[in-house]
Amino acid sequence: MGEVSSMVELLGVLLRLLGLDRNALLPAVALLILFFLLAVPAGLLAQSRRIATGRQGIVGERGRTVGALDPEGKVFVHSEYWNAVADEPIGEGERIVVTGVDGMRLRVERDPQGR
Repeated sequence: MGEVSSMVELLGVLLRLLGLDRNALLPAVALLILFFLLAVPAGLLAQSRRIATGRQGIVGERGRTVGALDPEGKVFVHSEYWNAVADEPIGEGERIVVTGVDGMRLRVERDPQGR
């Protein structure tokens, strides 16, 4: 309990040095607590989100073929045009899903869900 009272005294000294009175202590502590109640959960949530950039971010994304893939061609994924290769021929305008990345070329297959 002595640690808490010494911290309160330290805060009192800091407030006097800044030219603030003790009545500013309660709102300042309340704002600090509110900040941490909002910031900590937001930070933890950000850590658990799916990776959205780089190779890991594009695998599993869906898009459309721009031209026929037989076995190579162009696709539109993530609002970008990519060179792509598929194991089977895929017609123009068909839905695809990204299964891998080889340098700047995507490996794709026909989207089984066809959404």
